[in-house]
Amino acid sequence: MDATASTRRTVYLPCMSDHAFTVAAAMRHFGVRAEVLPPPTQESMATGLALCRGRECLPCFLCVGDLLKKCRASDFDASKAVFFMPTGTGPCRFGQYNVLQKAILAQEGYPEAEIVSPSTADSYAMFGADPVGLRKLAWQAIVSVDLLTKVLHEHRPYEMANGSADEVYHESLDDLVEAVRAGGGDAVVDALWRASRRFGALETDRSETRPLVAVVGELYLMLNAQGNLGIVRAVEGAGGEVLQGTFSDWLYYVDWRRKDLSLRFHEYKNYIGGWISDAYQRWIERRFTNPLRAVLRHPAEAPVAEAVKLLEPCFEPVLGTEAVLTMARVLDLARHGLAGVINVLPFSCMPGTVVSCMAPRLRQQMNGVPWLDVAFDGQEETNLHTRLEAFMHQAIQYDRRVLRAAS
Repeated sequence: MDATASTRRTVYLPCMSDHAFTVAAAMRHFGVRAEVLPPPTQESMATGLALCRGRECLPCFLCVGDLLKKCRASDFDASKAVFFMPTGTGPCRFGQYNVLQKAILAQEGYPEAEIVSPSTADSYAMFGADPVGLRKLAWQAIVSVDLLTKVLHEHRPYEMANGSADEVYHESLDDLVEAVRAGGGDAVVDALWRASRRFGALETDRSETRPLVAVVGELYLMLNAQGNLGIVRAVEGAGGEVLQGTFSDWLYYVDWRRKDLSLRFHEYKNYIGGWISDAYQRWIERRFTNPLRAVLRHPAEAPVAEAVKLLEPCFEPVLGTEAVLTMARVLDLARHGLAGVINVLPFSCMPGTVVSCMAPRLRQQMNGVPWLDVAFDGQEETNLHTRLEAFMHQAIQYDRRVLRAAS
């Protein structure tokens, strides 16, 4: 999408997670009209299933449904719309979403609606009059929400008043959206200081610690509460505390993969581009973490390169896909005392299936930590509650029998 089109068209972002609101704010800062679509619903699912072939994965169904819901609105003008749908390389079906969606939009009578698809191949280079500036601000938008989400997950299980942590989180998220819209940088740092004070004043009871459960897996399902049936809150309701994978970790992995392949194929210019991107991102993360240190209890994740080394004894990282990041990050998080791992994946997802198949080997390296694979296909998971209860019983026992006995 060129600079002219970005000012006369509205860019619509799927509501995968709260990151969409700050990324949209980053776009608006650079003069791009940006709007976040409503969260996916059962209507999204029904529409997506009706228009897809049925062998796509759950995130594809939901995104197709969200796009078509917008297109069918009475005030929608396809000639003034651009749908934001990132893509990727490799065997994952995610790389073909935009191709299918373009065909469906044309089939349904909206051929003028565009789809813009930043790719993993260029570390999600952006568009508009200042694509580099937008990419930098989008990173600030993403990492700030990741940090705020971590703080929420560390406080909500211990809140004294139900809903108080969510109230503080949403107030802080609105603050971040305005800070990003203003240009980021110092404005975001100031917003995170205010978030730190809000969470610091939150009444909590940590007299009894909870077992720590990692929720990892396919990015969309891991972060989308509608798609994963609110699994984070379900774990909290069953007595656990969640360490969830982050959006920024995926972008770090994309840069690591870019650098690794560039060195293997002697593409040194591309390697330098990946190194610069990674260095900027780490500098921003350190800067944004500083205001929240007083309210963050768990240590930061190891860099992707370091986490990947933990995986090398049992899996070759050069094979790629999101499976590498999921497995490497689980091994890294286990060093901080995990009592359980939940791997979420769309039904028939190849990277997710690889992780499931590798789970017994990974558990050997993690002292037999309880593990639960949850595949989502868009149907109501009638047995999810029962499976989660059994898993959390194992996690609580593991926490008492193994982790606390060792400490």
